[in-house]
Amino acid sequence: MVSSVTNQNKNTDPSVSEKLDTIVSAIHDLKSNQEGMKRMFESKLDKLRTDLMANVDNKIRALRDELSVDISMETRRTDQLLISVQSIQSRLDGIEEHNNTHSADNGNGVLNSVDNLHINPLDNPEITITASGIPVTEGEDLMSKAENLISALGEDVFSNVNVIAATRLTNRFNDRPGIVKISFRNTAEKVRVLRNKMK
Repeated sequence: MVSSVTNQNKNTDPSVSEKLDTIVSAIHDLKSNQEGMKRMFESKLDKLRTDLMANVDNKIRALRDELSVDISMETRRTDQLLISVQSIQSRLDGIEEHNNTHSADNGNGVLNSVDNLHINPLDNPEITITASGIPVTEGEDLMSKAENLISALGEDVFSNVNVIAATRLTNRFNDRPGIVKISFRNTAEKVRVLRNKMK
């Protein structure tokens, strides 16, 4: 009877040992899977971090470009406004000077009609343009500079346009030269110049 029980215990021992081995193996597999999952998650997190940083960089770059374009547009508008204001001021100064110089009567209360004929062409916006960015030189000859500017527009323009007056307006900014005002014989010449100004 004792021998029978002993034999049964011998038969069950390998089975328990095999089960324990199976459990240990399963635990090792589980641990290995956990390590694999950890590496996978870390890889995905790194990729996500890289994608997010790249996306942020692209957004910042696009925003910077957009701001640069907006600032350039506003700068051009400001420059155009400055040109308009300086042109108006120049016209007002010319009118005031003309009135002070030529509006004196001839002693009997009648305006001198001969003096009224001498109107500065630079005060006539119909035949006048303004040019910016022309460098200032000592003892400069603005007529020559204006003629050189017109000649740069091509033979078709230069041969059909005559500069009759040029002056430099008062500069309100120390970092850029004053605007040059140029007058032509008639409106047709002014229009010809403006049509070729992109050159």
